[in-house]
Amino acid sequence: MLRLVFIACALVLSFSGAHGQDLMVPCFWRATTLSQPWISPDMPCLEAVIDDPSAGELAFTALAVAAEGTLYAARPLAGQIIALDDADGDGLPETPRIAADGLTLPNALTVHNGALYIAGGAHIYRLSGGDLTVLVDDLPVGGGFWTGGIAVGPLEQTDARIYVGVGAPCAACTPEDSERGTILSFALDGTDRRVLAAGLRQPADLAWHNGALWVVDSAPPARNSDDDQADLDELNRVTPDAHFGWPYCLGAGNHQHLPGMDCAEAAAPTLTFPTGSTPLGITGYRSDAIPALDGALLVALGGSYNTRDLRGYVVVAVTVDSATGAARYRPILPAWPEPRPPEFTLAEINYRGSGVWPHRPYDVAASPEGWVYISVGGGRILALRPNAPAEGQ
Repeated sequence: MLRLVFIACALVLSFSGAHGQDLMVPCFWRATTLSQPWISPDMPCLEAVIDDPSAGELAFTALAVAAEGTLYAARPLAGQIIALDDADGDGLPETPRIAADGLTLPNALTVHNGALYIAGGAHIYRLSGGDLTVLVDDLPVGGGFWTGGIAVGPLEQTDARIYVGVGAPCAACTPEDSERGTILSFALDGTDRRVLAAGLRQPADLAWHNGALWVVDSAPPARNSDDDQADLDELNRVTPDAHFGWPYCLGAGNHQHLPGMDCAEAAAPTLTFPTGSTPLGITGYRSDAIPALDGALLVALGGSYNTRDLRGYVVVAVTVDSATGAARYRPILPAWPEPRPPEFTLAEINYRGSGVWPHRPYDVAASPEGWVYISVGGGRILALRPNAPAEGQ
């Protein structure tokens, strides 16, 4: 027995040591490992970063990761941004501190050149070196949707700008304010305000990926549970002056009964999701840490509301063919965990308690080393990190 204990300890030590190397301990030896939600079989370890049901459904929404590994999470109802640091050296951030307080509904985060950019309510903030600066204080608000996502880019260029999604004032109406339902663009100091693109209902998140700006959007929910319209929730590649159709047109060839636009002129979505999927978070993934995700866009589909059929409540990986522009997606969490034909649909996985429902996935973020973080309602932040290397590596 003593010899077995010694061998086990030696194996653990062989996988650990330097800061962050404990992540190479096999999944089943990690105290933070989770067996549910189920994940796709080509995904690595699923672990808990935070699990605090007492914190409420909107405890943590938007996520962002700094270059040194600090994980930032928005707490919109508390008006806070928390930062989680890896204090015990196991590669997983677990020690929270308040990075910013007194903010207005902070609900969008991105990191650029060492600074954290935050959007919430009428404001765009920048947190740098512990100092909080208000860059913009007059984004359109009131009624409709919260201020949407924020991105800074292009990532590889010095002439980067801030991009912010501004939600529509209602589900389906002609907005009186020309900045509602748009993506606004600013210089990094908050000046030089421009409308980059329009015709969006709920631009909940933005991301730069492979040199392009991407935005997610959602259509009004189906009028009843039997209304299985064409897939109307969208992933869009943003181009200057594009109009994505809201409120006049929904999806390719789908018309609202509102005059004012030739729907043939609306920009076509790159990819659509089932109506009611409600995409809320998006990030680009470029890393060989999780080879199955390299080059993909990760999208958190928040889920349907008040419908008989469950839609969304899943994080998906989207791949876009660089030559043809064709896109497809597959679930990664929850997903059937074994490499054989699934025995349950996504809805059944969620209903049986092996998914995230009745909570929603709110955002997804990737760290520089390739870990994936997912915020889930009910006070949870999850992580996908690599398993131990194969024998002989």
